[in-house]
Amino acid sequence: MTLILPNTSSAVASDLRHLLGHAKVQDDVPTLTAYAVDASIYRMTPKAVVLAEHEADIDTVVRFAVERGIPLTPRAAGTNLTGSAVGSGIILDVSKMNRILELNEEEQWARVQPGIVLAELNKQLGRRSLLFGPDPSSGDMCKLGGMIANNSSGPHTLIYGSVKDNVQALRVCLPSGAWLAAAPMGLDEPALAQLLTAHSTLKPILELVQRQRGLIDSKKPTVSKNSCGYNLFGLADGLSQGLFDLPKLFVGSEGTLGIVSEATLRLVPKPQGTLTALIHFRRLEEVGEAVPHLLNLRPSALEVMDANTLNLIGRASHGIPADAAATLLAELDSSEGESDLRERADRMAAICRRYQLCGDLTIAYDKEQRDQLWKARKALYPTLYRFDPRKKPINFVDDVVVRAERISELIRYLETFFEGQHVPVAIFGHIGNGNAHITPLLDVNDRQDFDKMVQAYHEIHQAVLSRFGGSICGEHGDGRVRAEYVRKMFGEELYQLFVQVKCTIDPANVMNPGIKISDAPFTDHIDYQRLSKSCATCAKCNSVCPVYDVFQSEDMSSRGWYEIVTAKDYSYLNSKRVVEACLNCKSCRTICPAGVDVSELILQRRAEQPNQGSRWLFALQSKLPIFEAMLKVLAKTQRLWDRPGPRALLERVAAPILKRIAPTAKLPADMVLPTLAPRHLRDRYPELTHPNLTAAGPRVAYFHGCAANYFDDGVGDAVIGVLRKHNVKPELPPQRCSGTPIETYGHVDLVKDNARFNLQSLAGYDQVVTGCASCTLMLKEYKKFFEAGPERQAAEALAKKVVHITEFVARSPEHPPMGTAEGLGRRVTYHSSCHLRAAGVTKEPRQLLKQVPGADYVEMTDADRCAGGAGTYLVKDYDTSQKVFDRKRRNIEQSGADTVATSCPACMIQLNNGLRGRAAVKHVAQVLNDAYQAGANQTETRSGAGQ
Repeated sequence: MTLILPNTSSAVASDLRHLLGHAKVQDDVPTLTAYAVDASIYRMTPKAVVLAEHEADIDTVVRFAVERGIPLTPRAAGTNLTGSAVGSGIILDVSKMNRILELNEEEQWARVQPGIVLAELNKQLGRRSLLFGPDPSSGDMCKLGGMIANNSSGPHTLIYGSVKDNVQALRVCLPSGAWLAAAPMGLDEPALAQLLTAHSTLKPILELVQRQRGLIDSKKPTVSKNSCGYNLFGLADGLSQGLFDLPKLFVGSEGTLGIVSEATLRLVPKPQGTLTALIHFRRLEEVGEAVPHLLNLRPSALEVMDANTLNLIGRASHGIPADAAATLLAELDSSEGESDLRERADRMAAICRRYQLCGDLTIAYDKEQRDQLWKARKALYPTLYRFDPRKKPINFVDDVVVRAERISELIRYLETFFEGQHVPVAIFGHIGNGNAHITPLLDVNDRQDFDKMVQAYHEIHQAVLSRFGGSICGEHGDGRVRAEYVRKMFGEELYQLFVQVKCTIDPANVMNPGIKISDAPFTDHIDYQRLSKSCATCAKCNSVCPVYDVFQSEDMSSRGWYEIVTAKDYSYLNSKRVVEACLNCKSCRTICPAGVDVSELILQRRAEQPNQGSRWLFALQSKLPIFEAMLKVLAKTQRLWDRPGPRALLERVAAPILKRIAPTAKLPADMVLPTLAPRHLRDRYPELTHPNLTAAGPRVAYFHGCAANYFDDGVGDAVIGVLRKHNVKPELPPQRCSGTPIETYGHVDLVKDNARFNLQSLAGYDQVVTGCASCTLMLKEYKKFFEAGPERQAAEALAKKVVHITEFVARSPEHPPMGTAEGLGRRVTYHSSCHLRAAGVTKEPRQLLKQVPGADYVEMTDADRCAGGAGTYLVKDYDTSQKVFDRKRRNIEQSGADTVATSCPACMIQLNNGLRGRAAVKHVAQVLNDAYQAGANQTETRSGAGQ
């Protein structure tokens, strides 16, 4: 049946809003732009996007699409590499359906919704020592719905299998509008007869598989994994066991047969211990020789990266020897503990000593060290975007599978092929089961490179089928990129069975058309414009974006924002809703292997339309005597106005003023405000405000920033106290706001004025110490505001001198004695401030907290996630900031900590407001200063007792 599309998206969206309500249906330009892409090479702009929250929403949309003949594409995280999460009709995003509905620890299964992120699922299961085994490298951001659609697997398939091996049952909305409880059923069970009666489309499929079982068995791929075509092989295998194994039909069907709303997953015990080993081989062929012997050790993962890949990602940055022809990453899990792992590690070393290695094996048992070994492998694809400004990693032959013993032969063939094309290529993948990921770097906007891509597509896929007897798809799905080759892989007879399955269940061809069953060439809908940009659209940024965490909608995500603000038809007025939603937490930049800073792009767009409602405040702030006098008046009267009655009045009075800044801005009466200081930090330490030009040794400036100066939070006093304990007499030079909050509202001219003032004021110092994460980052990045010349040189010089107080202490040769401070609490955890991470400071605060006597340091889950304060964002969008904080609150409570330490006064405001006394909130400098003071007191006591 030919699909009939309405002429405009507005008609589709309008009718859907009538059925579902306004909030769940979007068709504005920014939203459609964000949903036009996934992690693949394709772009298709939809007519409308539906954000499903319940099964009823799915049911309504499916019926609507079938009745109108509008293509319907289900979508979860959009991390798919084949284009199966983009479409020209309705995108049905199931991300808001993200709960664990039921968990049976004894029988080891869980019933979950399709929008749950794999990493989040395993975090929750891990608290009960359970695990869902399949683990794609995109596990930090991919969701269960997409994993089910693709039959994902990942590095640990060797012992845990693919998704199809770990699904017990599914709940599926069929194109008919009926809901199917898909579970394996005995052929003789009365329940199966009832099921076939209730769902008339299933009986022809069962009969087809029974009738064509011989053909299906004869065409079954002989490799360890396959996600090409429909899994009629799983149905045929079920028949031999007397079962109609329905879940096998839907897992890997890529949303072309129905939409999954629930999945019952088989779980496994979490390993008691894990070992990760990095092995560098001098000869590629010996990797293939070693694999069969290593498989005898029952590894959970065996990953390979060839020499080309190692060159592309940078050997030096990952400590890879120059003469390594390939690197093997091996992982062993154990239910028996470390003794078993060490015995198997010895056997591994003995096996590897038979071959020519580039040094000894690197073996890690500690999680942090193991994660470091996996880092290059997991970030490999987007890292390739750094290689060349024009040539990008293009996924079009990315998921082939051969028998494991022939993987070295395949890699050598591929290296020779692309060498002949003069095309750089990364070859990596799951060597233990012969699954290779192939990523050539091409400029598809160049005709020669485009022709090379088409040539490679056909020649490599044909070689995998005819020469190697393999599969063109192991775990990524067919999607748009491989649909035209499904017929060639299986032959006309079996392909027609696939067509019959599709036509039987989805006769209108509404469910994700163009996916899996299609003759369209893989070059249709390639996004040539995006493939010339720096973003890989891999969605790693979405995995840490606090706004996406709240809204679970692509238009409110880092990846979506990149698409929106770099689009040719970008308009601030059309996009204001999404452009103003960013917190500027920089988490996207911190995690992006391709080095993209989406928040910086957002700031540049805001600078084109500065927020006029906030300009008066920042202009007033620059007039220090007036501004500070006003703050002191407020400080002295705070006990009068910071009470429920006056605060309620203040909220109403401030509302119209704040609305000029943002429609969402407010100052709630119940918000816990920071206490203003009647005497500012500079007033309390007047002797430090005068230049000390005759001091011996390096001159150290303390850039206190606004919060430590104006708030009575103890941070500034603590930083000064810590510096003094390290035999440093800091100076407090004249200074203005570093500019972070000012920049977030687009006032770059004011930021530059402040930057010039601070650059001049700080020029004479050897080191500049900060206590604020945002000040640290901004001082290091002043250079971005100036073109080449003296001012930029001064900014670059300042960047080298700026250190956060935790960096300073960690590097200091002084080691003041510490003692157990009163009021610290039994357990201490750390909230990692976003801007400090962006400045590259992550380990030092944790190392220092672990050294504090009398405190049990515990690492909080998601410590690196934004708390939602983001300086003034707390006021700009209070409701969203509190929704962001909900995750942080849960993680703090689960940590059992009674003290939360952080590295930024702004984060302290959000933590105090959100925790409301449930845990003490301290700056790391305060924790250190208290410990130093306790140590000094104990030393004095001992000294007095000795006398």
